[in-house]
Amino acid sequence: MAAITNFLSRFDVTSLVTILDIQIALALVIIALLIKGVIARIIIGIVYKITKNTKKARESEMYSPIKKMIVFLAIYVALYIIPKGERTAYIITEVFKVIIIIFITKLITTLVHSDSKFLKKFLKKSEDYKVNDFVCKIIRGLIWLVSCFVIINELGFAYKITGLLTGLGFASAIIALAAQELVKNLLSGASILTDKPFELGDWIEVGEYAGNVIDITFRSTRIKALNNTVITIPNSVITSEYVINWNRLRSRRLEITLPLHLDTKSDEIKKIVKQIKVVLASNPNVIADTIQVNFAGISDSSADIYMFMYVNKQQYVDFLNVKEEVFCSLLALIEKDNIELAYPTQTVYLKNNSEGEIK
Repeated sequence: MAAITNFLSRFDVTSLVTILDIQIALALVIIALLIKGVIARIIIGIVYKITKNTKKARESEMYSPIKKMIVFLAIYVALYIIPKGERTAYIITEVFKVIIIIFITKLITTLVHSDSKFLKKFLKKSEDYKVNDFVCKIIRGLIWLVSCFVIINELGFAYKITGLLTGLGFASAIIALAAQELVKNLLSGASILTDKPFELGDWIEVGEYAGNVIDITFRSTRIKALNNTVITIPNSVITSEYVINWNRLRSRRLEITLPLHLDTKSDEIKKIVKQIKVVLASNPNVIADTIQVNFAGISDSSADIYMFMYVNKQQYVDFLNVKEEVFCSLLALIEKDNIELAYPTQTVYLKNNSEGEIK
């Protein structure tokens, strides 16, 4: 009995308590690692039951953040159990608060995406993916911004940050001016995606540029011209210029002037006008009710027949194909009836004076 007493006296009771605390802390962390998935599925199941969501827990965006949060919570409790100094305890508590804020922010932002059922209620069921994605990015950015301010305030750095921002007021003004064009383009991009003056594949004219729209971003819009060059136009330029969207037209207007020789008789002109109407009406891509063919007048070197019509093609390339068909049919008519066209000419008259000299 005395031997046992001597053996126990060699150990401090505090050391035995510390070893026991460490064992309990390790056991708690190990248990958390083993059951983190089960607890995460239970939490998500409760949330989905309330929101009437049929998605599986493992497929949820919240699954991974919740598991990590459970592990960190177990680590914090384990560290809290182990005896330590007040300063160490304070540091551990502050670090844990920051980690919890970050995990909560991450958990919330994972729910903010364009396909979120919860968010669609606030987006008024918008079908535009890019608009929804843009709104989601803004919301996520605001959430992280608020989270950063909460962390700064929690760590007691708020007054330092305020002083720093005050000292950097001039620099902030410079940065704001430098970013003004970027912000302007972003707002213009949001306006384009919301108002939808054009979409991908549309043929548009913006100022002196024209082409098919191949990409729309929040900063710029890219169009592909007829020579296959890709033109990148800042969105701020598009919103400040006029935009012609040819794809919004149900039909395109085609105008042609046919110059006849000045020696062409009036009866022949009337006959040619009627023949042209028949030729144009025979083209299935020309809208018959819009065909107008008239003898427009006499110019310096020709008798002009003016014609205009609308074709049922919106795409510019298709319009060019119809235009080619119309010109070919007119050329066939000219060759068939030997219609003489006028060419720009200039006639010089010479007069003899009394002495026989030509002036």
